[in-house]
Amino acid sequence: MKVLVLGATGYIGGAVVERLAEQGHEVAVLVRPAADGAKRVPGVADERHGDLADAAALAAAITPDIDAVVVAANLSGDRETDLAAAGVLAASGRKVVFTSGVWVLGATVDGHEDSPADPIPLVAYRHELERLILDGGGSVIRPGVVHGRGAGIPALLRAQAAERGTGVYVTADGESPTWTFVHVEDLADLVVAVLEKGGARVYHGISEEAVQVASVAEAAARSAGVKPQAEPWPLAEAAQTLGTGFAEALALSQRISATRTRAELGWNPSRPGVVADLVEGSYV
Repeated sequence: MKVLVLGATGYIGGAVVERLAEQGHEVAVLVRPAADGAKRVPGVADERHGDLADAAALAAAITPDIDAVVVAANLSGDRETDLAAAGVLAASGRKVVFTSGVWVLGATVDGHEDSPADPIPLVAYRHELERLILDGGGSVIRPGVVHGRGAGIPALLRAQAAERGTGVYVTADGESPTWTFVHVEDLADLVVAVLEKGGARVYHGISEEAVQVASVAEAAARSAGVKPQAEPWPLAEAAQTLGTGFAEALALSQRISATRTRAELGWNPSRPGVVADLVEGSYV
């Protein structure tokens, strides 16, 4: 297939572009033009210019030669603008794979692919975008917290540990929340599997269903070479540094499975877990 990737310059998008090419798909990307005219995504010949906040530009980028679209980036952050973009994708007549996230399920101890949405404020209308994509025949992927390649939220935890001299985890009640995780390379594999075999439904990109964030924060401290322990970071205090919405997301506790996704697509994540990745993997 010829696949248009939105968010190709980002963390997840970069891995997806590589994996699509490795699997024999032709890749096109929609990016903002570089100020100096240079290529934004080296190795991709078909680089189209536009802004995801411009529904008309997005529609123009989905030319007849495009077979599918992968959305590997957050959209603009404005509800009406993002709904317009999702409407363009849903009406495009192409296979669309939309990357969402597990925060759309809110606090849950037994979440799965068919659980109802209960989004936290940071992703308040994300489920509306999901519904537009699904109603248009596209697929939705909800990754857990993404790690690998030394980036993502674990890199933030490592930076906080380096600054404070010990690991920290955001908490609303003094207890460590649990998070779901997926390695970015495993997530890229899943995106390709959904593109090739997925239907109009939700899939979960989760390799670790519930990891104590205190353990992750301690691993981040070890990775940063500081005191190998983790301390609670009260939500109100963290909000002053990180912003209320993001701090609330980091305090969210979830346990979510990907059982149906694995069974239907034969997806078997194999990369290291987040603790191993922090201590002896890409964050060292």
